[in-house]
Formats: sequence, C-alpha cells, structure tokens
Amino acid sequence: MERKLHYINEGPGGYVVYTNGEVEIKLFFQYGGGNCVALIFAPTIEKWVKKTNTALSDRNEILTFIANQCIKDQAPNCTFELFDDRIEILEK
Repeated sequence: MERKLHYINEGPGGYVVYTNGEVEIKLFFQYGGGNCVALIFAPTIEKWVKKTNTALSDRNEILTFIANQCIKDQAPNCTFELFDDRIEILEK
C-alpha cells in the first residue's frame, strides 16, 4: 500500500491528510511565524491509538513520514522537529 498526503487549505490553516490503505489520519495545521513555517497538530501519545486507529509503535514513523512529505511537497529547504503534540516545520 502506498502512503500519501493531501492537503486541505482553509485560510491560515487547514488539514494534512495521511492515507495508507484503509488508514486515514487527518491532522489540523496552521501557518507559523518567525522561523516556524507551519505547526501540524498530532494526537498525544495517550490519545494516539484512539484518535488514529494505528499502533502506538507506528506513531513516530508516521509523523516523520508526514513531516518529510510536507517539506518535500510544500516547504523545500526546511527541516522539522517532533513534539508530543505537534510537528513544527522550520526554516533552516
């Protein structure tokens, strides 16, 4: 199965939608300020399984894929940081 992202823009934010087969994870994002290009909000570790129907052991890999694909698609020359509740896309 091929993992994909698509984007729903709604003004100063929107959604990043991750799909992999029957799995769909819809994460809210908003544009940042300063060197932060965007914030993508993710369920915390405690809420991950319930909100995404995916294993907690897959969380870091899925969020890393989302961050890297967002950079490739929308923000070349950026990097990212993972936090408990979000991904920050940052200018280098």
